Amino acid sequence: MMFYIFYIILIHCQSIVNANKPVTVHTNYGDVEGYETDLARVFYGIPYAQPPVDTLRWKRPVPIPKWAPRVINATQPAPACPQPPCSLPAILCPKIMSEDCLYLNVFTPLSNDSSLLPVMLYIAGGNFQYLDASIPVYEPQHFVNQTNVICVLIQYRLGVLGFYATGPGPNDINGNYGILDQRTAIAWIKANIKAFGGNPNQITMYGESAGAQSTALHYITPEMQSFFQAAIIQSAPMSIPFRTYAEYITSGVLLGEQLNCSYTNISCFRAASYQQIIAAQKVVNTMLTSLEILLFFEPWVPVIDNSVVHGQVIDIIQNVSFPLKPLIIGTLTEEAVLYIYEGWHKPVYPEQYAEILVATFNRHALKVLERFPPQGTGDQRLLLASLGTRWVFACSTRVFARKAATYTYVFGYPLDFDGWDNLTFCIGHVCHGSELPYVFESGWVNFTDAGRKLATNLVTYWTNFGKTHNPNQPVTPSLSWPKTSIGSEQYMYFQNPLQVEENYLKDDCDFFDKIGYKYYYP
Repeated sequence: MMFYIFYIILIHCQSIVNANKPVTVHTNYGDVEGYETDLARVFYGIPYAQPPVDTLRWKRPVPIPKWAPRVINATQPAPACPQPPCSLPAILCPKIMSEDCLYLNVFTPLSNDSSLLPVMLYIAGGNFQYLDASIPVYEPQHFVNQTNVICVLIQYRLGVLGFYATGPGPNDINGNYGILDQRTAIAWIKANIKAFGGNPNQITMYGESAGAQSTALHYITPEMQSFFQAAIIQSAPMSIPFRTYAEYITSGVLLGEQLNCSYTNISCFRAASYQQIIAAQKVVNTMLTSLEILLFFEPWVPVIDNSVVHGQVIDIIQNVSFPLKPLIIGTLTEEAVLYIYEGWHKPVYPEQYAEILVATFNRHALKVLERFPPQGTGDQRLLLASLGTRWVFACSTRVFARKAATYTYVFGYPLDFDGWDNLTFCIGHVCHGSELPYVFESGWVNFTDAGRKLATNLVTYWTNFGKTHNPNQPVTPSLSWPKTSIGSEQYMYFQNPLQVEENYLKDDCDFFDKIGYKYYYP
């Protein structure tokens, strides 16, 4: 039962390499050699920090030193960060993994214009423990070629190696290493993107799922404000909580059992190979480690250390003391279908449905059951998915949006090509991650005409926002996207055709606002 992006893209790349024509750029750290295709200039696997291995495992990232006069070969994707075996289609699963994984990819258009270009800086999703920056769904060559922007994608430590935490002391595993990796990568990009033709003062940070949670965290962090000018948050499960150190104890004990280490013996943890750690992580993933049941879907999350992370993002946003930057934020119409059907492989009947609500909402279960009663006597999984989409995604996102959003959206367009492989329950549904092939135009050759039109509109809005902080200019879209405001919360509804609507799921979200977005135990 995993909470992740799931795609099968029917192509491996969007263009044929133009004889692998080499391209060299001169960064502050030394030269980087990539290659040019008929669509873009591509630079894979640029290091931004020292490898977090040996004594640097479970340590803050150490910035990369200058590598000149050596030239970095940036023509092949870097290894993915260590993660459990991937149950996704083979085309998406990382083929090579290594603890030496702190790299980023840069894609630039072929434009010869001497002016510096806007930068779209993407933080990959994947449950905080899966995938990497080079999976085919993130292939942006067509995207950068059509919109004349630069796209950067970053990798960061995942799972136990990136987020497990034992405490704040100097001999503890402090946690949040994946978030600190992201900060280091973002700082590297700001300092060096000019070498690739990008404007360091025109960076839009965006991400989906765990990448959206990360983006939201950076968005509300004071020390990150100088590194970006706008943000886009796609499908952040805002109701899934970050852990405290105390809430990581159960995970640590179970992890230690798998590694034959006592929970307090950090040196034993450090002596394990990353393969042993990932094998242990895989086992612990199957266990319930918290009464916060949503943590079963994201078991390795940032820790509230009051240094890097000061609380839950929907709480922090209420008390931000600095001006918030322009923001687009939104969700999909059926976010939770994927993880409900992955979590429950067999039908859920009304009695079990009620039991799930009791386990989830405790003293508020009856209220939730009254509002979302069983539908008939058969399978209730679609009802569970509808409830989960509202509570985990749409309504908690509205809490964040009401304090910060400039523009809001809902994406309601199912994949219009055969992209779900054996996940047949997502066919015809707008499952979590469905927007990604359109955001990156990575499925361009597989789209229908309607899909291409939708993708063109979507990337026009996204890159307009990156250029001017207004999705309606400089390129005029087919439909003007109004700003959102309390009382008339208009949003762009991405479907065929585009529509502007307002007050998405208002009554249901008003209900969840009253009972809240946390678990309730006596």
